[in-house]
Amino acid sequence: MRRSGGRHPMRQRRRLARRLPIALLLAIALLPGPGDAQYSSLAESIRSFLASGSTEKPLILILLGSSLISDLEAEGISLYYPKVEYAVRKQRVVEPSVPFPCDLRNARSPTPPTSVHRLRPGDIDVVGALGDSLVAGNGALEEFAIGTFIEARGVSWCAGGQDNWRKYLTVPNILKEFNPKLTGYATGTGEFISRKARLNVAFPVAAAEDALHQAKILVQRIRNDPEIDVRKHWKMITILFGANDVCSAQCYNPKKFSPIRYALHLRRTLDFLRASLPRTIVNLVPAVDVTISLRVSVRSVMCSILHPLYCACLHRGNRPDLTASKMSQMYQQAAEALIASGRYDTSDDFTAVLQPFTKLFNSPKADPSRGLPIDANLVTHDCFHFSQKGHALGANLLWNNLLEPVGNKTDQGFPRIFERVLCPSAAAPYIFTNVNSRNFLLTGSQ
Repeated sequence: MRRSGGRHPMRQRRRLARRLPIALLLAIALLPGPGDAQYSSLAESIRSFLASGSTEKPLILILLGSSLISDLEAEGISLYYPKVEYAVRKQRVVEPSVPFPCDLRNARSPTPPTSVHRLRPGDIDVVGALGDSLVAGNGALEEFAIGTFIEARGVSWCAGGQDNWRKYLTVPNILKEFNPKLTGYATGTGEFISRKARLNVAFPVAAAEDALHQAKILVQRIRNDPEIDVRKHWKMITILFGANDVCSAQCYNPKKFSPIRYALHLRRTLDFLRASLPRTIVNLVPAVDVTISLRVSVRSVMCSILHPLYCACLHRGNRPDLTASKMSQMYQQAAEALIASGRYDTSDDFTAVLQPFTKLFNSPKADPSRGLPIDANLVTHDCFHFSQKGHALGANLLWNNLLEPVGNKTDQGFPRIFERVLCPSAAAPYIFTNVNSRNFLLTGSQ
């Protein structure tokens, strides 16, 4: 039976994502050339378009499909924007003369640890991630608005390993300094089905209800990867969901997308990972307060045009900003309660830890009008996704959370990239978990 009522924005966005390549193909095919002449082929139309002097153009062709791209490249047609070095939305490159901030002499345990509560950063062999476009890296390397659709997974704050920490600060790029044999991280651009995605299985428009499905894909990839010994290698998986739930669904179906349901989806996902992946530590990152997008210091025209597509619930009703901020923070509390329950503290083989750095961006008292402005260079042109500089800051904050005890993790203030980079110490050489945090807070040593 067909359901009545208006179209659900989450489903609309998914349909739009599937249709974009067709829409763009039609748009490009109809592009006029000099003097509005008609062209006999798509290639001719595109070639004329590329020669027209327009600035925001070739990047959209990436969405048209690999076979068409190959054909066009064979004809000598470039499909990419000119390379932009040292753009304002990218981190400053750290010069080779600047040393890595941490001592690497005891980076890895002499023998592989048998407890998840005694993991040094260098003991992590495999990284992976579940989530939405904030994990997939949408638009992170693009200086043009249409680039929002390009998934720059290689620079993802939690699952990208492109180049190194000096150029792209990510948690995997930091971990590579401790363990050069680290695997699983994404490189380059591409959808979650691409080879470059590796174990970053996040995909745009995903909500918490997609978490279990992504987890199943992740486990299958790990089991099929010849580089990974699922029983021997220690794995770090990062999970972030919630932005799409609050932005595009909760205001239309409050019951289905309630904080309780959000936590239920996370619990089912964590339970599945615990049953499927031995030797695993999971970083559960609470939902981002989506009203951060309203506090961007300089909102562009493209931001005003694109933002309603990505966050319809912030453009619906009376003071939707208050509702969305409150709901985001209720999602955070639901995730916190799940981990604080101790459900994942009963094994030496698996644990899940709440990494609450996203609370740094909360609107005070769930009121965006009380919040400090957000640097526009931390987000893309849609004011929703992280720029590469935003991913670098996220990586810095997650890394610090890993090395802070539970109950004393940084979740207030607004630091800058590289302003504070924590390192393992003699008293606290291990990644903090709920279990070893209790020991540390009691004795001063893990």
